[in-house]
Amino acid sequence: MSALGVHRIIERQSAVAGDRVAIECDDASVTYRQLNQRANAVARELISLGLRRGAHAVVHMERSPELAVALLAILKAGAAYTWVDAARPDGRWPYGVSLLNNGLAKPIVVDTSLLMSGTRTAPNLPIITRAEDTACVLPEMDGRAAVLVQHATIAMLQGHPTSARSAWSGDATAVDLWLPLMAGAIVSVDAAPAHVAAA
Repeated sequence: MSALGVHRIIERQSAVAGDRVAIECDDASVTYRQLNQRANAVARELISLGLRRGAHAVVHMERSPELAVALLAILKAGAAYTWVDAARPDGRWPYGVSLLNNGLAKPIVVDTSLLMSGTRTAPNLPIITRAEDTACVLPEMDGRAAVLVQHATIAMLQGHPTSARSAWSGDATAVDLWLPLMAGAIVSVDAAPAHVAAA
């Protein structure tokens, strides 16, 4: 498979339409350029903490523009993410020790405190990510085996019909985030909890 990453597609959107709104949340918005540059800066911070290509980061955050930055940064570092929604009503960590038994090294945990430090802009990273590399890990839970979602699986959705403005409703793979961003559309952060369907 060729060298390709979901983040590379979004980097191209940033290059051709950087001033276009990428994510809107309440009265705030983030452009493609801001999203890309902030993710570059956070990726460098994650690498300094030991995150490497093929490694694994667990993100414990609610849906927000900051979460999008964190997930994109992990991909830019060449790593895979597991998103645990901090807005879960019971507040519990749903995966237990199975998260550490999926063939990946012990993960780095990412939360909002990491995103508050350091610069807010940086250039793209030169790390090579291949289409067969894992982008997202859905860990073993309730007897189901872990699912490793490749970059290719998400990237092949590029060109799939999407509206100019799409709601990010909380799919654990974040495909409902990546699909509109790859298309240059606006992602609207849905304020409803991820487990509740929008009315």
